[in-house]
Amino acid sequence: MLKKSLFVLSTACLLSASTTMCYKKNHIDPSTISSVVLDGGACDGKYSVEDMKKNGYNVDSMKLQNATDGLTYIYVFKKENVVVKKAATTGITNAELKAQLKEQIQEIKKETAIEEEKEIVKSSLQEGEKLYNTTCKSCHGDGSIRAYSTSRPLNDLSLEDMKEAIRDYTNGNKDNGMAMIMSPYANSTTSSDIESVYNYLQTLK
Repeated sequence: MLKKSLFVLSTACLLSASTTMCYKKNHIDPSTISSVVLDGGACDGKYSVEDMKKNGYNVDSMKLQNATDGLTYIYVFKKENVVVKKAATTGITNAELKAQLKEQIQEIKKETAIEEEKEIVKSSLQEGEKLYNTTCKSCHGDGSIRAYSTSRPLNDLSLEDMKEAIRDYTNGNKDNGMAMIMSPYANSTTSSDIESVYNYLQTLK
């Protein structure tokens, strides 16, 4: 029979994680990426990877994406915070306390995963808006018009339709008036760029 934990455990330590995502676009020299200032998230154009580590963050993951001039580095930083909570000194067994701690830690992990996903979606939408406004908007407007009265409105295209259209321009499969205009853009557009633009367009509908 389990014994009650009387005055054995007076406090319980839980791990709480805070997560943020930062990025650096068009970086050419990989040897300097740790020391350059990153944009977005808690970095906010002020802190580098080295600075974030000094501030108690660890690199949870890092992704690379091809960009027009160099590479885009995307970092997910995680900071573990120790939260001390008082546990009951009477009326609870060691097994019950462990079960409670395990349940709370699982809940923290779920919340952290949700926050990471929100950060990724937010970054993708911001990138999509920037790309669209600089390379697409002058011809396609808000996505509901037919550019030069020939192409389909972008809002009518699925993600696969958009990817296929870019591939056709890149591979030279389309030899029409629009090809001369679109080919330079298509050749510098990545699959990730297309997804970001598509996701942004969905917010305009």
